[in-house]
This record gives sequence, structure tokens and C-alpha cells, in this order.
Amino acid sequence: MHISSRQLQRLVADVDQQHRASMASLPKEIRELHSVTRSLRSPRAGGLDDGAIAAFAESVELAAVAAYTAAAKSGLVTTKAVLDAATAFAGHHQEHAAAFGAAAGAGATKKANPKLLDAVGAQLAAAKDEMGVLEIAFGLENAAAATYLFALGALTSKGALQLTASILPVEAQHAVVLGTVLGKKATDIFPSFETQTNAVDPSKFPVAA
Repeated sequence: MHISSRQLQRLVADVDQQHRASMASLPKEIRELHSVTRSLRSPRAGGLDDGAIAAFAESVELAAVAAYTAAAKSGLVTTKAVLDAATAFAGHHQEHAAAFGAAAGAGATKKANPKLLDAVGAQLAAAKDEMGVLEIAFGLENAAAATYLFALGALTSKGALQLTASILPVEAQHAVVLGTVLGKKATDIFPSFETQTNAVDPSKFPVAA
């Protein structure tokens, strides 16, 4: 680990504070999303309306929860501060999943994205040590942030946009913490611009396998 356990604990505490601040506004944003029924029922390219995008995001978040849970149980994570960080981040993803599920309404599945879960599961099975697990988590968090950037370009209702914009920075901050622990270069941890390059494609990772 490239930082001390105390430094990691401080970073996780900062992310948790950011997460709590974003969660405070989510109920209002979800209500606004459901008040715009037209935007929820108007399919666009790929058949994804705001409700379908929310259901997809819910499945991505639940896959992240499952991944962190599997990592914690793998026996490879041996540093307590890292294990505590994984537990905290899993909790954030669980709450994000609940928010996206509420936004999706009847379209929510309450299930992890099956293909994403398989892909990350295979990576975890191949991991050999704690740093390998952290590398997988770093990639997953960056993928989540990129996915929500994609979503911001596809959503139409104010509530859906605000909901996604509130959650995206928390995912990005997770990646920053993990990248710092891994000792990555600043340019890898803090890109000049967030891009959609690593986004999880809904057409390749459908909610229902």
C-alpha cells in the first residue's frame, strides 16, 4: 500500500462525507423524475428512456456491491484499512442502487448486472493479492463514473440528470482513493476530463441476461 492506513482512513472519511451530502438531495430528485412521466416513457436510441437508464444504473451499482463483498471474502484483502474502505464503498453503492431503483420504479430489478458481475468475478478469481484486488476495484469505479457520464448525455428529465450528477462524483472519488492507495500517477488518478471510454455499454451488458 502506497499510503498509510491513517491516510487511507482520512480519504475514506472525506468520500463518505461527499456521499452523505449527495444522498441528502436524492429523494427530491427522484420525486421530480417521477413527476415527468413523459420523459420516462419516451424511448430514445437503443430503446433506453430515463427509467430504463435508471434500472441499468441500479444493476451496475448492485454489481459493484457484489464485487466488493466478494473481494472482502476472498482472503486477499489483508489490510484492515483497505477492508474498511471496501466495506464503506460497498455501502455507498448499495445506497446508490436503492436511489436508482427508486427512480426506475416498476422497471427496477433489484439484481446485479449479470454480465458485469461475471466479468468482474472472473477478474477477482484471477487476482493474486490485495493490490490486484484494488486494481480491479479501481477499474470498476472508473467504469461506473464513465457510465454515468454517458447517462448524462442520454437523460432528459431534470430529476434523472440531477440524480446521476449527484452520484457520478462519488464514484470518481472512490477511484481517486483507490488510485492513491495503488500509487498511480496523478495523471491516471486525475484525468483532465472524465470520458466515456470505459463506460459499461447497456447493449453489451443488458439488465436481463
